[in-house]
Amino acid sequence: MIILDDYLNIEDFNHIRNYLKSDRVNWSKVPKVLGDDSEYNYQYTFMVYNDLVPYSPLFNTLFCIFRKLNIVALTRIKVNKEPLYPERHYGSYHYDWNSPRGTHENPIGLPHMKTGILYLNTCDGYTEFEDGKKVNSVANRYIEFASNILHRGVSQTDTECRFVMNFNYFTEN
Repeated sequence: MIILDDYLNIEDFNHIRNYLKSDRVNWSKVPKVLGDDSEYNYQYTFMVYNDLVPYSPLFNTLFCIFRKLNIVALTRIKVNKEPLYPERHYGSYHYDWNSPRGTHENPIGLPHMKTGILYLNTCDGYTEFEDGKKVNSVANRYIEFASNILHRGVSQTDTECRFVMNFNYFTEN
């Protein structure tokens, strides 16, 4: 796993964050954990890019990130906005992108694909990995790991929301 703080220059980082806080974003409310019917089992998502299709003008401003990643093929970019719940909420361990042979019940992650997370705000939420490692949500921190590593988001208790941008891609290495 790679963890990089102060990943983008402040101008590029603020441009991305301000776009996501604007009224140009059409957030979708989705369950955080499938099969959980509790009233607090939700988050908001915004698809930027999926299956070779840019869904948002924000895509054009992300080349400042693409250049740093050595991307050969991009599969998806999605932003998650998790609201403040009355208590901490734990997502399900998952892969962001399953192998075509995998199912939701039996996922198969792709070891040669990368998952990246750009944290867009600082809060006490974090990303937790199947081995117990935790990466705190720190604004402008970027992490990269093999897409066959199970991970989950854990909600914050100290801010109005937790913003993360997820990337799924292949690199030269």
